[in-house]
Amino acid sequence: MRIIFILLLLIPSLLTMALSLEEIKSLSKTNLDNAIDLFLDYMKKHPSDPELENVGEFLFAKKKLVEKHPSLSREIISEDFHGLLEKLRDTEEMFSEEESPLLEKIFPELKSFAEKLQDVEEFLSSPFFWKLGISLKIENPEKFAEDLVNRFLEDPFVFSFEVVEALSKVENAEEIAYHLVRKAKEIPLKEESYSYILRLFEVAHHLGYSETDELEEQIKKYFSISAKVNASGNVEEILDEYEQLTIPKEKLREKLAAVSKKSKVSEEKRGRYYPFLLVLLALPFLSARFRASFYRRIGMKKRAASIYLKLLQKQPENVKLRLKLARLYEEIGMHEEAMKEYEIIKKLS
Repeated sequence: MRIIFILLLLIPSLLTMALSLEEIKSLSKTNLDNAIDLFLDYMKKHPSDPELENVGEFLFAKKKLVEKHPSLSREIISEDFHGLLEKLRDTEEMFSEEESPLLEKIFPELKSFAEKLQDVEEFLSSPFFWKLGISLKIENPEKFAEDLVNRFLEDPFVFSFEVVEALSKVENAEEIAYHLVRKAKEIPLKEESYSYILRLFEVAHHLGYSETDELEEQIKKYFSISAKVNASGNVEEILDEYEQLTIPKEKLREKLAAVSKKSKVSEEKRGRYYPFLLVLLALPFLSARFRASFYRRIGMKKRAASIYLKLLQKQPENVKLRLKLARLYEEIGMHEEAMKEYEIIKKLS
């Protein structure tokens, strides 16, 4: 009876001693510390096993990364690469370039993941790749920039903050920026394309493009004039700037003509403005939305935008309000702010 009892006590240790290196690796997915203890014991008994070095590096890579990044321990220990990517998307955690080789020992798919980032669609779907400590250089920056521009023309939301940040992390980001500018200049010069062209210049500058370009300056001036027309309605002050524009400006000309026509009000019709004055006096007692709408109609669009911003502080998920604010920003010429609002709308929708 005593012998049976001793055998029962020894069976777990006998089974443990029988574990192979592969089984120890597999155990590390659920119990890393136990796996490391078993590995050390195995190493004493089988010091000449050729796989000792590989398995040892694998286990201690896990241990080192878990100690450095405890919030990612579950994904690291379970070797859940997809889960790790999702976690990195929603956290401030990131791995250093020095830690990238340790990750490769745990996640063999990391290498193929990095290679796929040469494709624009793969890149856009994984803008947090740099948090893995990956050092990325685009092999064909010209083709990559061309694909980016084509994708952007299909979907103006492509250049989100996350994507632009990811592009700036690429080793040859300046080369991509140069080709983005070159492709921007190839877009047909139409007034409805100006916001797209200007956005490409903005992204290029974020990636390190530092040259001053005449086309960019002309488009900025175009939007500046448009904003001034909306704000002041004083056509005479703007005509000199308008005449200096060398890019197509037919729609801007039509806007100037319309504002000029409205400003020429005869003396007999000025009496019509008394109701307007009464509304101005009553504004403090009217709803915020009415005031914003009123200011927008009379051209005080920055004032209207400030009211919408205050409303959104109380109703941050109100898509209709954000859409109105985004369109106001476009009319004012604040295109970067408009793009940010459209990105928020996209996430809320």
